[in-house]
This record gives sequence, structure tokens and C-alpha cells, in this order.
Amino acid sequence: MINASRARCQTPGRQQGVALVISLVLLVTMTILGVATLSGTRLNEKRTANAQQKSIAFEVAESGISSVWSKAYLTGAVTSDAADKGDDPAAIFSDDADTGLIGDFDQLSDGKGVNIEGTVSVQYCGETTNVGSDLSADESDVQLIFMLIDVNSVARVANSSTRADHVQRGAVTSVKTSRTGNCPAP
Repeated sequence: MINASRARCQTPGRQQGVALVISLVLLVTMTILGVATLSGTRLNEKRTANAQQKSIAFEVAESGISSVWSKAYLTGAVTSDAADKGDDPAAIFSDDADTGLIGDFDQLSDGKGVNIEGTVSVQYCGETTNVGSDLSADESDVQLIFMLIDVNSVARVANSSTRADHVQRGAVTSVKTSRTGNCPAP
């Protein structure tokens, strides 16, 4: 005859020990997977935030250029005081009233917590002759040239290192003044 009490004591004891080890291994595995998933999610959130800030800075910089990109404004900005500016004039920074950057993009006053700053400068870069102009033309004639102008727009997102710096060069037809300018290549 088999002793039932003896069989009961050995079998359940072994099963409980194995079940405990298996459940601990599963618990550790699930914890490791959970931590790995959470750290991957945090990394994706940071990437998304960086991409959004870069996109906002890009849009603000491009908006700054388009806010002053008209022949009348650019010509007026670089020729308003030609006698005082002389050769190699410094860049002219546009006021907020001209660009509207602060009013359109500064979101700090709206309670959204993002402060975006932008500046726009207009730089006279010199003159170049029109294609097909004659180098031996009579100097007493009015000569038309291309006046080269750089518009530089810089946007910064506060509380981050996000910055966009865009330069666009334009050529405006003008009367020759023989002024020189000194601009780096855009």
C-alpha cells in the first residue's frame, strides 16, 4: 500500500518551489521589458520636441525674411542715408514694427510657455553690372546696376539651444552709386 501522506508532502513541495522560480523569472523579464519601453518612449518624446522646436525656428526665420522682402523696403533700407553710410556700411536691423516678429511669434504672453525671439537685418553688399552691359559705356550716361542686398533672419527658441539663421541675397535694379559693400558669401 502506498502512503498517501508521504506522496502529498513531496510532490506539492517541489511544485511550489518551481512555480516560485518561474514566476520570479517572468517578473524580472517583464520589469526589464517595461523599463526598456519607457526609456525608448522618453527618447522619442525628446526627439519629437527637438524636431518641433527646429520647425518653429525655421518658420520664424523664413517669416522674418518674407516680412521685409520687397523692393521698396530693401531699397529704402540701404539707400536712406547714402551720404552718411559711405562704403562698407554696417547691417541695418529692422524694427519690430516692420517685421512683426515679436507680435506674431512671441507666445510667452499667451501662457503657452514658449518664448521665440527673432531679428532681421538688411546688409548692403555692393553693386554688380547687369548682364550684357558695356564696360566702355559713356560715364556721363545714367548706368543701371544690380544693388546686392543680404537679408539675414535669426530666430531663437528660449530655454533651448534651438537657433535658425537664414540669409537670402537679392539684387535690386538701381542707379550706379559706386559704393562698395563687404558681405560674406551667403
